[in-house]
Amino acid sequence: MTTQDAQALVDQGIQQLIEEPQAWKQWASTYARFTQYSPGNVLLIMSQKPDATMVAGYHAWQALGRQVQKGEHGLTILAPVTKKELDPEHPKDPPKARLVGFRAATVFDLSQTQGRELDLPTPKALTGNHLKDLLDHVIQSAVPVPVAFAKMTDAYGVWSPTEQRIQIKDDAEPNQQFKTLMHEWSHSIGVSTPDQAVNRHVGTEEVTAETTAYILSKSVGLDTQQYSQGYVAGWSKGDPKAVLAVQAEVAHRVHAITQALQVAAGRDPVIAEVVQRWQPPKKVQQPESAQEISR
Repeated sequence: MTTQDAQALVDQGIQQLIEEPQAWKQWASTYARFTQYSPGNVLLIMSQKPDATMVAGYHAWQALGRQVQKGEHGLTILAPVTKKELDPEHPKDPPKARLVGFRAATVFDLSQTQGRELDLPTPKALTGNHLKDLLDHVIQSAVPVPVAFAKMTDAYGVWSPTEQRIQIKDDAEPNQQFKTLMHEWSHSIGVSTPDQAVNRHVGTEEVTAETTAYILSKSVGLDTQQYSQGYVAGWSKGDPKAVLAVQAEVAHRVHAITQALQVAAGRDPVIAEVVQRWQPPKKVQQPESAQEISR
């Protein structure tokens, strides 16, 4: 598949998101497994192999002690192409990489390989006290704004850009509280000031926050069956650019929150136990000489 073919597949996938009600949820579910990839590449992976769980290039799999099975067809993604250039305003500084385009690259899913068993963390469903414990630790160690529990009748949570704090319904179930925390944390990133709150498009902002919450909740093993985002054609008005903009903003917020959680994991073992499942498997220790290689 060429770069042009891959871009055409992305465009086709965007149209599918607009036309098919369940496609947005499927994209979000795939993104929860591949948060290190761009929204467009997640769309490419979803279009070619919806059940993919872990992808890597041919040589990357070999470094992990696995071999792509004969007859397997790879998945095409778009890899960035960069060029190192000097900054005209600071010619004495080291050259900086600048994005100049994209090229088609081939990756394979774990299911298309065989060989060494990988030490992959198995996500466990978070319920009851386990989830409540994680919720408390995330609030204490990772969320950058104050979080309070309060009596609420008309919402599960709220973000106040004026007061710079999150409130969560105190008698909701822990799984709902965690998902609400992710939702309101997302708001705090995208609508961080009162001016932004006034100028935001409410519908699009809710889609962004709810999708962010769904992806993050699913990525830590939380059952998110109640997720419902409605018909994409409604909030996007059928405009592919609007869909791309929301995807990009979701990716930005997911990245910001996962980064905060990973930093917190360095000092909080409860968070670390969850975050470690995002870490890639370790490569095989390479022998010092070719003679030592044994297959």
